[in-house]
Amino acid sequence: MITEDYILRMIRDMVRMIAHLTGVPTDPLTAPQFRESLPAGKLPPLLEQLVELADRGEINEAENRLFEELDFADPEQLSVALLFYRHINGFSDQYLTAADYSREEIAEGLKDCAERFGMDSSLLEGFAL
Repeated sequence: MITEDYILRMIRDMVRMIAHLTGVPTDPLTAPQFRESLPAGKLPPLLEQLVELADRGEINEAENRLFEELDFADPEQLSVALLFYRHINGFSDQYLTAADYSREEIAEGLKDCAERFGMDSSLLEGFAL
């Protein structure tokens, strides 16, 4: 339980740091349930699709689509990746395991996205899980 809480906090902190360093608005990132904090229909279509897949337990497929469809040349799209990883970080370890996914994969996905958006990977070295 302590290890799970630590990893949850590390990932949450990583999302916040990436958002801060890249200038992505953090309001929905800090909300415990970002989806409920936004008016209906306000999620970007790609994020809506990714969240639906993840909520059905298809996290690997959702992450694959994220990397296939996200425009890494457009810095504004970083928020989609951050919100997606923030969302799946809210799942229990049991849910992640049943979906054949792990918190370590969340951290790796965040790092990969940050690097593809041009962030210096050395800034994330303190987030080794």
